[in-house]
Amino acid sequence: MRWIRATVAARLPVAAAMTACLLGVSAGTVTAAAAPAKDVAAWGETLEWDDGLAVTASQPVRFTPSDTSIGHDPGNQAVKWKIKVHNGTDEPFKAILMTVNVKSGADGETCEQIFDGKLGGGITGTVSPGSSGTAEFAFDVPSDQLNTVDLEVTPGLDYDGMHWVGAVK
Repeated sequence: MRWIRATVAARLPVAAAMTACLLGVSAGTVTAAAAPAKDVAAWGETLEWDDGLAVTASQPVRFTPSDTSIGHDPGNQAVKWKIKVHNGTDEPFKAILMTVNVKSGADGETCEQIFDGKLGGGITGTVSPGSSGTAEFAFDVPSDQLNTVDLEVTPGLDYDGMHWVGAVK
């Protein structure tokens, strides 16, 4: 087990350098763009970073996934959100780097993402300055944990995550 940790630790600088190279920046200059003034919101609210990037997470909606969906356990509740990114920065926003995660319950249990047709594909391409991009994301929430749900959006490697917390009605 110790050699696994050593191997992972030895490879982290290489991974950081490769990521920096792909993004066109120096590995030594990857820094946070800006933390939002407020990093926790209620459903439907918009959070914005100092650089002008803003994200809105809609009210969660329960739904029934199709028979061909991936990531849904029939004992859980499928829940989807519309995530809107408005690019108020001066640079195109690379949407491919955005991640969306959900945790639920008092212990913050990780919920599996559901892929069902267009659900889960995310915002494609880039979002031009002054424009917006929207996509729906779905997650499998244990039915007994719908009162405490935490949706986190991290727009990219140089951004801190933002959270929307509440109950799924």
